Amino acid sequence: MDRPAHMNVFQNVSYGLTMSHFPKIEVKRKALAGLELVGLAEFGERLPSELSGGQQQRVAVARALVLEPEVLLFDEPLSNLDAKLRRRVREEIRELQQKLELTTIYVTHDQEEALAVSDRIIVMNEAVIAQEGTPRQLYEEPVSLFVSDFIGDANLVKSTILEIDGSDAKVDIAGIGTQLPHQGLTSGDANVAIRPQSICLSESGTEGGIPGTILKASYLGDHMEYTVDCALGELFVIDYQMETLQDSGSSVYITFLTRGVSLVPES
Repeated sequence: MDRPAHMNVFQNVSYGLTMSHFPKIEVKRKALAGLELVGLAEFGERLPSELSGGQQQRVAVARALVLEPEVLLFDEPLSNLDAKLRRRVREEIRELQQKLELTTIYVTHDQEEALAVSDRIIVMNEAVIAQEGTPRQLYEEPVSLFVSDFIGDANLVKSTILEIDGSDAKVDIAGIGTQLPHQGLTSGDANVAIRPQSICLSESGTEGGIPGTILKASYLGDHMEYTVDCALGELFVIDYQMETLQDSGSSVYITFLTRGVSLVPES
């Protein structure tokens, strides 16, 4: 909250209404309705110092909503919250936005946050739109190296387009053949973005698999993170299959899922 600390929660939510010269009875009605909407109806008399970080963010949302805006702007609203609280508050903001069917512009540098709260995302690069689309389109079908690297982790590797077939391209990635949307590219050398979750590791030889060696292995509870050296260079791998864990130095074979692998133009 950016109102003076001596104001209680009710006064914070009422501030914009009061400055807009609403009648006192209307200010009270709208402010109480706003607090009810964000689940803070019983907190009106508390001071900002008596609230948690998440509650303070909800007060800020209520203060904006009582003015009944046509468009609501959030500018890095969760930047001062810890990871668990960020996740909870962003879910609350998303639920509220959908409930009110309110057009919301949400500015953030947190890629996971952008994917979680958005219907559509605009990625900017030096004040120019690099790509606009749904979260899934930007994550699975980036149109440039910048977008593929900006939205989530991506392994950028070299490949060869063997043939264009309609809207698709037949592509060779270190001996593995696949078919991908051609993204306006023509036959020849090309870049491919491979998401870490789209790389599959196996212990025994897999037909068409790329041999590799585990350089690093990190246990993160519900998944493993690996760095694997292979003909494509060093690949970052996220593996949610926890029954068989690989150790550093282990030999593995690499294959790819269909989703999360895409050709990307240079720019």
